[in-house]
Amino acid sequence: MTDHLLSKGARGRPRRFDPNAALITGRALFHTHGYEALGIAAITEALGIRPASFYAAFGSKAAYFERIAEAYVAEVLPLEAFFRDDCPIVDSIAELLGEAARTYTTCSDQAGCLVLEALRADRSGEGRRIAMRVAQIRREKLQAFIARGAPAVALIATDVVTVTMAGMSAAARDGVSCVCLEQVAAVATVGLRSLIEGSA
Repeated sequence: MTDHLLSKGARGRPRRFDPNAALITGRALFHTHGYEALGIAAITEALGIRPASFYAAFGSKAAYFERIAEAYVAEVLPLEAFFRDDCPIVDSIAELLGEAARTYTTCSDQAGCLVLEALRADRSGEGRRIAMRVAQIRREKLQAFIARGAPAVALIATDVVTVTMAGMSAAARDGVSCVCLEQVAAVATVGLRSLIEGSA
């Protein structure tokens, strides 16, 4: 979908509004400022559109964030890229955690995981509820992948991976370095390797 909107100062000539580009812009905004701190005025200013056009395109701030969060987990650290049939489960987990360490520390003003950081918001917050749903779907998917190679310990292994990634995300937001998080990932992998191989 592409809407034609009037550009300010453009003498009434329409410019093109690309909702997909708006999702990319929104991702950076939410990652930097958080859901609760970001209002419609700031969003529409960044997108260069009026509130009415925003609501016509996305329905609400919550629906906008939900689309962004769903796209984020599909594109950033996608589980399918790590859990391959030709790769042992524990090696897949090691790759995932190592890449998370690097991804979470790539950009200082967008450190950590967009979804995991939204979970740290006010428990009654709308953004947190959306993030919880998105994170739960990802967790179930992760557990299903682990269960393919280590069914007996899939639940606890999933717990270890998700808790480790949540901690790494929070640490990245607090300024912990990539090197440090890579070391954390390596230590966690040692324990997971023992757990998974011991269950075989």
